[in-house]
Order: sequence, then C-alpha cells, then structure tokens
Amino acid sequence: AIRAGAYLDADGKRIENAVLIISKGRIEDIGSELSIPTGVDVLDRSDAVLGPGLVDAHVAMGAMGRTREAANAVEPNADAAAMFNPNHEDFARAVQSGVTTVVLAPSEQQFVGGVTAVVKTGGAIAHRRLGAGPLKLSLTSSAFTLSRTPTSLEGAFAELRSMIAAAKDNTKDDSAFATWARGESAAYVEVNDDAGLTALAEFAREQGVRCVIVHGNLAAERLDASKRFGDGFILGTYEFSDPRRYTRTPAILAEAGLPVALTSNAPRFSTDWLRIGAAIAMRQGLSRSDALKSVTSTPATIAGVSKRVGALSRG
Repeated sequence: AIRAGAYLDADGKRIENAVLIISKGRIEDIGSELSIPTGVDVLDRSDAVLGPGLVDAHVAMGAMGRTREAANAVEPNADAAAMFNPNHEDFARAVQSGVTTVVLAPSEQQFVGGVTAVVKTGGAIAHRRLGAGPLKLSLTSSAFTLSRTPTSLEGAFAELRSMIAAAKDNTKDDSAFATWARGESAAYVEVNDDAGLTALAEFAREQGVRCVIVHGNLAAERLDASKRFGDGFILGTYEFSDPRRYTRTPAILAEAGLPVALTSNAPRFSTDWLRIGAAIAMRQGLSRSDALKSVTSTPATIAGVSKRVGALSRG
C-alpha cells in the first residue's frame, strides 16, 4: 500500500489523505483515509502527491533515425515494436521525467508507416510491451520526395483511395490498415499545415475513415474542419518561444469537446517537455483537468490502452 498526502483523480481533482492499496500487481482500492489491511507493507509518502504515470503519445525513443523505410513509402504491415530497445538510455530518462508509457511511432517521412507500439518505460522487460497501437500515416511535406511515389498530397490521397477500396473488398483482412479502411479503428495521421488538415477532413468524410491528427498545431484556425476529427489530436512539442497561435490550440480544441493529447516528440526534445508543454497550454487557457488528461488518460485512450494505464483507478 502507498500512503500519500493527496492524489489526483482522473479529472485532476485533488483528494487529500490518499491511500492506494495494491494486490497482485493491480490497484485494489484507492481513496481518502482507507483502512490498510493488517500485514500489508506500507510506503509512507505523506509529503507527496500521488498521480498517474504520464503517457507520451508520439515518440521515437531509442530509435531515432530508424523509423523510416528509405526504399518504400508504403509499409502498412511494419511494426514499430521491432525498434523497441528497452535498455536504451532514452527510457531511463523518461522514467525520471515521470513518463511511464510511450507510443513508439514511425517517422513523419513515411507515408504509410505501419503500426505504432505502446510500451512501458520501466519495470520488468518481459512486461513492458503493452501491445500494438494505431496505424500511422503521414501527409507532411517530408513524406513526399521525388525519388518515390507519392510525390504530392493529391497523389497520396489517390493512392489511399485505391488501397482503401482493395481493403474493403477483402472482408477477411484484419490488418491494421484494413480495420482503419473499414472505419473500425482510428489511425494517427500527421499533417503540418492547415491546407492538409482541411483536405484530410474532406477525404475522411468521403471515405468514412477515422483519424487522430498528429502535430496539427494550427487546428484551432480551421475549427470547422477540426471538429470532424472526434478521435482526437496529438499536439506539441510546445516551447516558451512558440507563438500564441500554436499554444492556444489545445485550449480551443478542448473547449470544442475534442480529445487533446500532448507529446514531447522525444528524443528530439527531452520528455520533460511533456509536463512543460502542458503548463504552457494552461497559460493559454487549457483547464487544469484537461491539462492532466492530455498527458495521462487521453493519450492512453487514443492508443487503446486506457484500461491499463493513464489513470489511478480500481482494477
């Protein structure tokens, strides 16, 4: 059991005199001034506030430079779990930052990059892979080169239409791309300008596909289009020097009822910037509750692991 001065619940509310009881690796009970069973070991941290481990929604930790297939732009069956190196120092640094779960994602240079992977940053190596995350696509300018197709956003949509039609025709296909094509799951889709966001909104409506927008830091300026992406947004990294038109985006999207998660984009930035980014977003109007959710429960929900990480709750 853990006794703490307080704990933060899933909505960011502070509960005083916290007690957390763990049994067989799971939270058996959590609350204020609970009775601790006789004989249970107690870690007394009455001077601390207990909170859920942070979840970083989009990283390449331990694999910088190894998340892009140079020869082929389309690799729908690639698995980011293959690049997971649990002994890499990036993960030890993440633990020190309070980040306990991350989503490893293919590079923005990969048009169809394959499946993301959800992993723990610490603990027994055998238990650190939580499973596959969403499919990852990129519609950024860096995904289009003259050395391979597609070379433009228009060409990318044309290729996706063909791939989606083929996947829908094969009803026995249960791959990540096929389930996305049938509208059964959402994919991470990286965009880096408002024109791409608007075009994607129309494409998603036309094809009946679901998208989580990655790095749509100007999404608030295209709010009508952004409201079509009800599966959420992954925003950041935010720095103190960023213009307000970037840093106000989380607050505006959250106020519109859209799920917002933040990312540090580690290892390009330290995982410390996950917490700092949440604080910067709060300065621009993001509520305390939504800020906490943006680095805990919301990214866990987007990644499909909310029953295992992202909040302190029974079970």
